[in-house]
Formats: sequence, C-alpha cells, structure tokens
Amino acid sequence: MAHKPYKSKELDEIRQKIDALDTRIHETLRERAELVLQIGEEKRKNNIEIVQPAREARMIRRLLSKHSGVLPEMAVVRIWRELVGAVSLLQTGLKVVVANDEEHPEYWDLAKDYFGSCLPMSRTPTNLTAIAAVREGKANFAVLPWPKDQDENPWWDCLGSDTDDSIQVIVRLPHGDDPSEPNPDKRALVVAKAGFDESGEDRSFLMIDCEERISRARVASKAEEAGLKPLSISTKHDSNNDQDHKHLLEVDGYITQDGKDVEALRSLLGEEGVNITCIGGYPVPCQYSKTIAAQESVIPAAPKAAE
Repeated sequence: MAHKPYKSKELDEIRQKIDALDTRIHETLRERAELVLQIGEEKRKNNIEIVQPAREARMIRRLLSKHSGVLPEMAVVRIWRELVGAVSLLQTGLKVVVANDEEHPEYWDLAKDYFGSCLPMSRTPTNLTAIAAVREGKANFAVLPWPKDQDENPWWDCLGSDTDDSIQVIVRLPHGDDPSEPNPDKRALVVAKAGFDESGEDRSFLMIDCEERISRARVASKAEEAGLKPLSISTKHDSNNDQDHKHLLEVDGYITQDGKDVEALRSLLGEEGVNITCIGGYPVPCQYSKTIAAQESVIPAAPKAAE
C-alpha cells in the first residue's frame, strides 16, 4: 500500500523558510557575479591577472576559520570553488589542459574538483604539450603530475623565472587535505603565466642548475644554512656525464627570485656554474574533513501513514 504524503504545519513552515533562503542565496549569487564582472573589467584595464590563487586561498582559509555547524567543511570548499570557477569563465573564457597520464587518470578529477564544472577542459598527450599549450596561449592553465625523481626529461625543466611571459607553478592539487590523509598519494601541480603571489602560508620551488654534480645532500644542507627549509627534492636523471645537473628543491615559505636567501644559497653552493631559478610555488592547502562528524541529536522518523 502506497504511503500518503506526510503533511504538517511545522513542516510547511520550515519549507517556506528554506524557499525564502534559496531565493536570497540566488539573488546574492547573482549580485556577486555582477560585481566580479566589474572587477574583471578593471583588471583588464590595468593589465592585472584575472585569476589569483593566493587571494582565493586566503578566502577559503577565512571561510573555514569561521565555519561551524552541520555542513561539512568539504562541502563549503566545493561550493566556493565551483562559484569561483564559474565566474572566472564569465570574465575571460579560461581554458584548462590536463596532461594525459594513463597511470594516474585521477588528475582529471583533481582538475575538475578545483576549476569547477563550467571551465572547458581538454587532455594533452604529454606534459610538454600541456606546457606548450599554455605558452602558445591555447590554454590558461596546465595540470601536470607531481615531479618524479630521476626523470630524464622533467617537465619542470621547461619553466622560467618571474618574468612577464614566464610559466610558473601556482597551485597544488588536491586543493584541500583531509586531516586523516595529510600526505595524499595523488598530487598534481597547476602551471600558468599568472605569477605566483604570496598568500600568507606558501611553499616555493627552486630549480638549481649546476655545471658540475652537486649532491642532493649538499643542496639540502646548504639550503638550511641559507635559512631555507627544504621539504622535498627531485633530480633530473643525468644519462650523459657532460649534461648539466639539475635539482628541483621544494622549500617552505614564499620565495622570490631576488630574495636574499636565494642569493645566499647560490653563494654557498659556489657562485660560478650554479644558476637558481624560482619557478613558482603554491598556497598551502587547507585541511578539512571529507565527512561530517556524527551528531548527538537524531532526526526523528516520520510518522507512519494511517492504514
């Protein structure tokens, strides 16, 4: 026997409040989108980057610091990332390319999770073709795998310093970490011509080009001596003894090309034959739970329909 629709005055009142809230939320989102379009126009007039990951990171951190209640933190982040992606598309018609990695198809999902469902995304066959798409203006962002150690042709070798047309790392994916998984296995980096700006809590990448072999241990120890905090290091596979040796050093903090700590590291490693290039970095992702904690109060079951 089919159940009859459950009706009550209290339920109708709650639904009316929800409908009113939905209308207010929709109107607020429309108003926000109009303001974002105005900001985009001002940015174009003044030649300012449309997408600013550092500002977005600060926004997410601020929202999570004030968040409470039953809505999961992950839902808050996903809602705002979708909104940011949608209005970014309205501003400029942004495009994203994802390097096709058969071993890690989840990179596509990581990109979609960050950029939202509105931005056009496409795949490229290799890491280098993804970077070329950004360099040639066919895409605004390229999603690339986390640097591999002892890679013979690492993609990071193609990036440049902080110049007007350089390509730099700007974001790490996933853009949020679950406290139960502080070091996710699947990570990716986003590169773009947009500069890497300071968000207040960042990590930076230094590409160290050596004419002679300098060991990883020496790079790490000299970095600490220069006042840097090394987090990871990847080395370009040297199949030719005459080939320059290169390291990619990830350090804590926001580092710039003209920083004193970079100059100090260059001096400690031996100034001649050593070139250090800042190739960007990323705002440290927030930590938020993927699930909601169990609530003490239990929603009562609806009364059974009379037979």
